[in-house]
Amino acid sequence: MTGHVLLTYSFDWSVTVKSLPFLLKGLQVTVRITVLSMAFSLVLGLIVALVRLAPGPVGALGFLYVQVFRALSLYVYILFIYFGIAAVFHIDFDPITAGVVSLTLLNSAYMAEIYRAAIQAIDPGQREAARSLGLGAIASFVNVTFPQAWRIAIPALVNQFTDIIKDSSIVAAIGTPDLMYQTIERNSFYQRSFELYTQTAVIYLIMVLIVAQLAARLEKRLQRHLA
Repeated sequence: MTGHVLLTYSFDWSVTVKSLPFLLKGLQVTVRITVLSMAFSLVLGLIVALVRLAPGPVGALGFLYVQVFRALSLYVYILFIYFGIAAVFHIDFDPITAGVVSLTLLNSAYMAEIYRAAIQAIDPGQREAARSLGLGAIASFVNVTFPQAWRIAIPALVNQFTDIIKDSSIVAAIGTPDLMYQTIERNSFYQRSFELYTQTAVIYLIMVLIVAQLAARLEKRLQRHLA
């Protein structure tokens, strides 16, 4: 034993240049899945949040939705939807659709709780004031409650968006030609795990940083309007 380990790995970063066209093609799929999942999750999450806030059995149904879809891992969902649901109901999901559905179900449950907390943070007196001015329940929510709740929810929703970006890599498990799938394919060809996975990690990092910067600008703009 010499007391230290000699680095014997010979780096070859040229494979990252050769693989870049394939990774960019996969990146397009990743962005598509991420944007669709985020859009559907925002809408479905709001619906589930409103159901959660309803009294009685309706609220219990919303609670059950949140608990079920937050309980299991995304890996289980995507395999269950792509293989299990398809086998029982004879539905031929393509990998992208299965990925979007899985990400939407999981993240809408988390977003429902974000929306619910933000809505409950609004002073009930504002809703009562809106009703006293002649606004109905729906109009009061749309014009008074939701705009303020949205501002409160934005930071947490952005965090959820970054989670979707990172979690989207799991769709490679069902053969979706996304960024991670293309990386795995290139690695099987070049056998350069460190270089290729480092390259992919940097791409994911850049995507998350871009989203964080856009969110910060949006939050500042909303705060100016609120002030």
